Amino acid sequence: VGPKACAVAVFGTILPLAAGSLLTVAFGKPFLPDGLSVGTALAPTSVGIALRLLGEAKVLQEDFGQAIITAAFVDDILSLVLFNVLFSLTGDFNLMATVVNPIIGIAFMGIAMVAAVKFWPKAINEWILPRVPEDDLKVSHRDEVLFVIMMALLLIYATATHFLGTHLWGCFIAGMSFACLDADHHAHHVWVKQTKRLTSWMIRIFFSATVAFSIPVDNLLSLDAFLKGSLMGIGPCILSKVLCAPFMGDAKFVIGWAMVGRAEFAYLIAQMAAAADMIDEETFSIAIWALLYATIFAPFTFRMVLNRYIARNNFELEVPRVSSESSIDAALRDAGARAAINLHVPAVRPEAHTLGSSIPDIDELKLELQRQRDENGKGVRSRFNRPGKSFLCCLFLNKSNFVREDM
Repeated sequence: VGPKACAVAVFGTILPLAAGSLLTVAFGKPFLPDGLSVGTALAPTSVGIALRLLGEAKVLQEDFGQAIITAAFVDDILSLVLFNVLFSLTGDFNLMATVVNPIIGIAFMGIAMVAAVKFWPKAINEWILPRVPEDDLKVSHRDEVLFVIMMALLLIYATATHFLGTHLWGCFIAGMSFACLDADHHAHHVWVKQTKRLTSWMIRIFFSATVAFSIPVDNLLSLDAFLKGSLMGIGPCILSKVLCAPFMGDAKFVIGWAMVGRAEFAYLIAQMAAAADMIDEETFSIAIWALLYATIFAPFTFRMVLNRYIARNNFELEVPRVSSESSIDAALRDAGARAAINLHVPAVRPEAHTLGSSIPDIDELKLELQRQRDENGKGVRSRFNRPGKSFLCCLFLNKSNFVREDM
């Protein structure tokens, strides 16, 4: 799915960029910088909600789920490049800022991607963390070391890319650098555990002190801004993303609607363009209305389209079967209600365990789960996992993961 997903990302970036720019020109504004600013604000995609729904439906490992992840990743890179180019156009033309720095930044991102796969997993898993003594503290010394490494890399990368145009490149690359560590999502859990309170408040302050305070309420609530914003929202903002995957077969609209979502980055581009006098208050209000359409309607429509697609294709996840409610309770009690497990366990074969037959000892089952998790390093395996196409994700154990034979 890689090449096709990259093509989806390219179409998903170019179509709203072009359509938004042209419609802004049709509204009587100049192409530079007004049209390009609006088009750039409409280009980024946020698939956070889409990925959560895919995970809940347990189809993240399907080809269309992997296509959404890949397309969103590439879309983020393209949007960051557009962001850098857009704000390098302010003032007189500067060859270094407009052309050379983005090229250097792209090359730097390519090198960092290779390091994220080849260097950092080996450096952290084999060289650094094994030298830190293990302990049973609430926040272990290894987690502390890992957090220091993440923070240091964030500061280094963000500083380097700041001189290339925007620190956001560095933030993106730094987070990507820890995606391939042996313990799936552990780096993410360590980061969230240490920063979640600060992040939750900083997000509120960010929106209230930047985007929210900068919105011209009088212009935003005018009928003209609403009508133009609705046209911009339905067309360049939503429809251009929905139609970005025409070559993806019957999953084209699922992938398209997954790409419709927008988040803080899109609003930030619009706000920064307004602050730099690249767009006026009227155009800023139109862009806000357009982004609101995508933000509000995308999650609900994607859920509906996804559910219909799953029902039409009869997707289902293979899960362990147990013989009694007591077995369920024992598994939940011993393994933990949210213990990450490997679903591909030879000791638990659905065809071999029905009511009245015995199941393996729970301690043996736990050892088998841990052994397979250590061996394959992939966290969770289902019949949807394919070598070379798997996305590292965790599936948590709860009662809905079991299928009773007597049900």
